[in-house]
Amino acid sequence: MIRRAGLAEATSLAALGARLFEEAFAAENTPGDMARYLAEHFTPEAMRAVLADRASTVLVLEEGGTPAGWAHLVDDGSALEIRRFYVDERRQGGGAAATLLSAALAEARSAGKERLWLAVWEHNRRARAFYAKHGFRKVGSKPFRLGSDVQTDEVLSRPLSFGLTLAIVAGGQARRLGGVAKPLLRVGGKPILDRLLELRTLCDQVLLVSADPRLVAPDAQRIPDVLEDRGAPGGVHAALLAAAQPWVLAVAPLLEARAEGVEAVAYEVDGRLEPLAAVYRASLGPRWGELLAGEGRSFRALWERCAGRRLDARLLADAGLPARTLRSLNTGEDVATWVDAPPRPSP
Repeated sequence: MIRRAGLAEATSLAALGARLFEEAFAAENTPGDMARYLAEHFTPEAMRAVLADRASTVLVLEEGGTPAGWAHLVDDGSALEIRRFYVDERRQGGGAAATLLSAALAEARSAGKERLWLAVWEHNRRARAFYAKHGFRKVGSKPFRLGSDVQTDEVLSRPLSFGLTLAIVAGGQARRLGGVAKPLLRVGGKPILDRLLELRTLCDQVLLVSADPRLVAPDAQRIPDVLEDRGAPGGVHAALLAAAQPWVLAVAPLLEARAEGVEAVAYEVDGRLEPLAAVYRASLGPRWGELLAGEGRSFRALWERCAGRRLDARLLADAGLPARTLRSLNTGEDVATWVDAPPRPSP
């Protein structure tokens, strides 16, 4: 749950911020510099000043009724700055940081801003990878003083809208897996569906193409296939027709490959196209519908009839993503290899 902080929370939020800041940066800084910085910025008085500032908004992330992080947003007139963004490290793998970032984006939209920006320490690789995954790009640098030490922060910025619809194509019956709901399989301790939903920070609309009641995606619009029994190509076709944005997204690094005259971008692994790790122009919908209604029911047949661009899967490494991001779970062997605890197939 995300909520706005009140003045009465100054002491507790200062203590939480101090703890999370120290856990994140104490190992790379001297005890003296750390103590001076905490004493200046994380006292109840300093936090009350932040909460009382009309240009500031503090969003609190709660899990189970307990604050797990907070973000300090500042309206600088032309854009919204994320001045502080802290999430308990024990919660970061569960999508909590993406949830807090989504709330910051919503706040910026409601304020009529077009961009969101922040500064992150140049040596904080984990944070830089997180922000890159969620659409931020480096636009400059600035000094940051921690005690007596002057460090360098990278200035990152992103537009609020990339003109994207996120389509989660999950309507397949997974017959080869005995009816298992593949989006609910856990990989790396988290359901695949939750991993896909983290991409919502890049999108203005989320579509869940599935009639499976076991799949629940908050804030997503559930839509059915327009043409029945067309498999995954039919799911993409339904998303293209329902998209409110000009592009339909599957994997974030594909964004930079969009260009004039290009209608689809997908990764290629060992010479094999991965069409469910792709981004498509929504305008393809009517043409693909005609093909699906006839004989062109495979992704290969559809792809051959559009202006597609193929990307080498090795580019994923540059985005900080493992190659297994593109792994399809189609057989029992796939599940046994990649899923944390394979579920029993449905009877």
